[in-house]
Amino acid sequence: MFGLIKDGRAGSARSASTIAAVLTVMALTACSAGTQEAATKDDAGTGAATNVGVTDSAVTIAYIGDLSGPDAAVELTYYEGIKLAIDRANASGGINGRTIDLKAGDTRFDTAQAVTLFKKYTSEQPSLALLGINVSSMFEALTTRISAEKVPVIGPTGVTKVTLANPYIYNAQADLPTSAEAITKFISRQLGANAKVGVARISTASGDEWFDLFQKEAPKIQAEVTGQQKIEPAAVEAAAQVAQFKRDKVDAVTLHAGSGGAIALLKSMQTGGLNVPVFSTFGASGPTLWKSAGTLAASTYAFDAFAPPDSDVPGRADLEAAMRTAGSWDKFQQDKNYAEGWVIGNVVVESLKRAGKDLTRASFIEALRSPEGFQTGGYSADVNWSKKNGLADASAVKAFTFDPGTQRIVEVTNP
Repeated sequence: MFGLIKDGRAGSARSASTIAAVLTVMALTACSAGTQEAATKDDAGTGAATNVGVTDSAVTIAYIGDLSGPDAAVELTYYEGIKLAIDRANASGGINGRTIDLKAGDTRFDTAQAVTLFKKYTSEQPSLALLGINVSSMFEALTTRISAEKVPVIGPTGVTKVTLANPYIYNAQADLPTSAEAITKFISRQLGANAKVGVARISTASGDEWFDLFQKEAPKIQAEVTGQQKIEPAAVEAAAQVAQFKRDKVDAVTLHAGSGGAIALLKSMQTGGLNVPVFSTFGASGPTLWKSAGTLAASTYAFDAFAPPDSDVPGRADLEAAMRTAGSWDKFQQDKNYAEGWVIGNVVVESLKRAGKDLTRASFIEALRSPEGFQTGGYSADVNWSKKNGLADASAVKAFTFDPGTQRIVEVTNP
């Protein structure tokens, strides 16, 4: 159920056997200054323009994301979770007399295509709000347009310094500075002092930021950063990067990439004989990460703010029932990206309810910023945009790995 915030942190019933997988998305980042103020009701604009995407019988919401490109393993699953929540609301009669018309545009991991789709869903087929836009380079190209249109963008799977700085982008994932803090503390507990750590990262702005952030955090645990190796989003191998890590004699690798880059790195580590732990940000979380890890699966860790559908959390029964009805449980029960989409989809549904029958963009933004926030069924920390934009609590970032014994993705409570 979604409603008033109570205790909704992922893994609140944590144990070594708690099933939780790890998220999503691609390379994204956040500024070290922390979270920023979200848009206010007054920021939404005034007059007729504020009811854009709204008719007497329907409200249009558009998703813009990589549904067929190199990051589709993450983003398509995330979209399916959103769609499940919205389909359920529509099956129950819609919200305040309106059905939700969910449009979907495929960026194919191309920034120019993202710009084209943004224009489409803000002018040709205008939408009340947008979802997705999960790649850092796309937000860099669109942030000025988002501010000019005063259109809310809800729950991108990655958080960058651009998304935190823009008051119209509502972030629910952990930012990169918080992820860097959580990962370095975990490395310290597992490897001790004086570890040599290499950085594998996507060749985007968020990759640059991840390297800078980890370099700043590493001295706090007396770790040495040997250098960075860039991986293209569509890479199919990373032999050269692995060879350099071997020459540097690294004890571990941190990874910030999308699903394609993660697969390339882990497969090349196996063929190249680099048998060291891998510590990934949210960008490459999910079953795909561990499937590609092979013999390295048990020493591959991902850090995320969201838990997978089959986690031992209060909201599991509700999500599992909906997924079984839709026929998606067997395929996605361990994919945290699906649960993240479900959470964001339900936040949209609840915000539409709170906005009332006289729905405008202004009333919708006011609902997004409701002081009571949103309960997530325990799949993540509380979502509350009334004061701050984003999640900057390292304790809400959980570590996950693969348990060969149970063949499950589990939360790690004792490194």
